[in-house]
Amino acid sequence: PPGALCKAALRGILKKKGDTMEQTEKMEYTHKVQYYETDQMGIVHHSNYIRWFEEARSDVLEKAGMGYDVMEASGVISPVLEAHAIYRSMTRYGEQVKITVKITAYNGIRLSITYEVADAVTGELRCTGETAHCFLDKNGKPISLKRKKPEMHKLFEKMRAASTLPPSAGSSDLHKSEDN
Repeated sequence: PPGALCKAALRGILKKKGDTMEQTEKMEYTHKVQYYETDQMGIVHHSNYIRWFEEARSDVLEKAGMGYDVMEASGVISPVLEAHAIYRSMTRYGEQVKITVKITAYNGIRLSITYEVADAVTGELRCTGETAHCFLDKNGKPISLKRKKPEMHKLFEKMRAASTLPPSAGSSDLHKSEDN
């Protein structure tokens, strides 16, 4: 059942340790630039960064056990409402980039995610961006995950809390659980 999937997802990204929760998966994704993503100069075409945001977002959600297939099986869809990117430096064919994903706002109805694309070797910032999403039922009507899907809501709350850890904290640092 979908509720059991959400509970399993919550256990998948977080391990209970007394009154603290430890994030077991860092919210990062690595992408190797493909030839078809570049222009004649061998530089990544700007439209690909938005695609990479989706790849990174999908990967992070899947690692958390809450991929789009799981959400849709439980009757929830999450369309993109807005997407934008700010290009900082060029990325070229063959390079690898690390995309850091952070949930910056979540209220049960809407979700905002930021992305930092950096060279995987040098750490040079290549692009930053943000996407905004909402949650709908299969009929396209807005829903509150807090009311309709509490297990899913709890997972997004934990992911948002993990996104607010200081950069030096890393993926294994602990933070207080805010179980309601």
